[in-house]
Amino acid sequence: MSSTATRNDFYHHRHQCQWDNYSPLFVTPRPHWLSTQPSCHNDHGFAKDISDEGYDNVYKAVYKQHNHRHGPWHKMLQSAQNVLKGQKNVRILDIGSGPGGVAAMLASSFPDADVTSAHSTQKCVHWASNRFHDEHLSNVNTRLVPDMENLDAFGDASFDLVTCCYGLSSCKDPQRAVAEFHRVLKPGGTLLVSLLENSSADIAGDIILKCAGYQGHKCEEGHGTSKTRHHFLENMLETANLSVLHVTNDDYPIKLGKHKDEAFKALTMPIRTELMNLKARGEYRWAEAEEAFEDILGEGFMAKQYDDGEMEIPYNTYRFVAARRQYEDGDSAREVDETTRHHTRPNKQRAGMIKPIDVRHDPVIFDTWVKMKPAASEKIVKAVNKQINLYKNSEGVRVLDTAPSPYAETAFSIASSHPNTQVVATSRSIKLVEGINGLIASNGLKNVEAHALDESHLSRFADKTFDIVISSFGLTFLNSPKETLNEFYRVLKPGGSLVISVWEDFSLQHLSKFIVNEMRATGSMEDFAVFDTPSSVLGQLTPYAKPHAIENMVNQCGFDLTRVDHETARILLSGENCPNEVGVNVATLPIRPFLEELEKTGENKNAFQDAKKAFEFLLQDPSLVSHDSCGNVVTTLPSRFKLIIATRPFTDGDGYAVESIDSVPKKSHRKVFKVKDFPK
Repeated sequence: MSSTATRNDFYHHRHQCQWDNYSPLFVTPRPHWLSTQPSCHNDHGFAKDISDEGYDNVYKAVYKQHNHRHGPWHKMLQSAQNVLKGQKNVRILDIGSGPGGVAAMLASSFPDADVTSAHSTQKCVHWASNRFHDEHLSNVNTRLVPDMENLDAFGDASFDLVTCCYGLSSCKDPQRAVAEFHRVLKPGGTLLVSLLENSSADIAGDIILKCAGYQGHKCEEGHGTSKTRHHFLENMLETANLSVLHVTNDDYPIKLGKHKDEAFKALTMPIRTELMNLKARGEYRWAEAEEAFEDILGEGFMAKQYDDGEMEIPYNTYRFVAARRQYEDGDSAREVDETTRHHTRPNKQRAGMIKPIDVRHDPVIFDTWVKMKPAASEKIVKAVNKQINLYKNSEGVRVLDTAPSPYAETAFSIASSHPNTQVVATSRSIKLVEGINGLIASNGLKNVEAHALDESHLSRFADKTFDIVISSFGLTFLNSPKETLNEFYRVLKPGGSLVISVWEDFSLQHLSKFIVNEMRATGSMEDFAVFDTPSSVLGQLTPYAKPHAIENMVNQCGFDLTRVDHETARILLSGENCPNEVGVNVATLPIRPFLEELEKTGENKNAFQDAKKAFEFLLQDPSLVSHDSCGNVVTTLPSRFKLIIATRPFTDGDGYAVESIDSVPKKSHRKVFKVKDFPK
């Protein structure tokens, strides 16, 4: 049991509460005969006034504290600066804006942006308007909306960025609200949303509510934090066809002030409606509510009071998620004006049935896939370096890099950064192994070697050989990924780390769509329909796109998940070390089987050559391609991948770990015992 549960258990036992599954919500009113007397008298009366005016002032005081350096406002601003970098004249919607703090911050940071602050109460809209006037912000306006589930005031695809700080917590139908966020976002637009995940104020509020005479159970009716149960927010976003980019958790304290009347209101803000209903019925036991508040302060866990009289809620944990509305059917990154560029005949498409094939056996697709890895290699190397740095001494640390790429140079970066670490690279492709060995020789690295091995059969290596195992997008081309994960588990030392990356979504369909439109415009394929070839191809190359598919598989193979990050990368199309031929293969990857069928059937014997010509026009469209900091041509829209870190847990058969061994990570300073020795 956690220390939190233990403290709560002690608190409620002391208060003669009825405890159900260690939930702090099932409590009985506080008896008058408690052995510990409250630190204030019942006639103090600070809990007596629960009027709107009193709560309004406290609400604004608490609201400002979301601007804490660990709070959600800072994450909103940092993320907005990242996603809107280089964009001009963007439109931003801050929904559930309250007194307008986030909207004002964004309007100030993006002076050429058009910012809208929307809320469902006239009071908050008035507060926000006054704030914008006082801060002389001319690029932000206010809008009164019925609720988050109804944003009819805004048209489809209206905003480049939508932000929502804690607004979903009080939303009756959050799934419908998120669907509205999706509707008003432009294709490629970003949603930034924060949701309170756990706050000691919820526990304290429920105790006070029960002691004040409330007969129901607030937990059953729904806390704002009930919306952050495991993967709730991410699942809700993905259900609304929003692609999760990044998920982080953080916490910060909320100061309640030195006056108990204000502190009481701040602590009971989530239960304000229930308290006012009690008072309206003449059932509000404010004296008992005061006593409960005093005891909560005295206990010092849910809320605490310092020597100077300052009171605060110490722990407010929240989840922050960035998600993107991807391009969908009916959307267009930038439609080609075929009528002005070319004169085409009426397009009478006929069905071209393509026999389903396993594109993973296509050598060109495999080679193109391998050359796409460098887009994500920097973030993968960074994750591996963090794992290596957990060890006291990198000497003796062994790393296995499966399915490496000579283009991504993952193994070489790790070997160069940690010369005392031994790196072994394996691939079932002899061509790739030869390329890697060539790089090893040319770079003069002594601590890295390459072998031609199938990742699912690593019998060359003994059990518990490696401290870290890496699989950089390697699981996609395997027939038995579970068998491979079992092999990773076998060769990994107990306590060792597994680092896996898998693609979740590609932004290549828009490139192939442009090429198809261009080929139709020139008459090279006007009679042939593509059907669902792109989605079929990309579906085979993203087998783990379904939410939690790879995480569940990793868990089933015995690993413990440590971290899951949703990352993005822009695919390289052309550059100093990347000829246009690679870019053509990348852009036509989703329609490659279709182009092959055109040539095979004689419909267009020069289909690939025509696609290459169309690619030259594609390079001139800034909505599809752009330049990175090195001058390389990359996709404008990023593709998404998932980066997973897991550990092999210690088991009964692993024996004991000696405290002084250098290969034990820094975080494991104590002796590790067998599982059977742990208290149940």
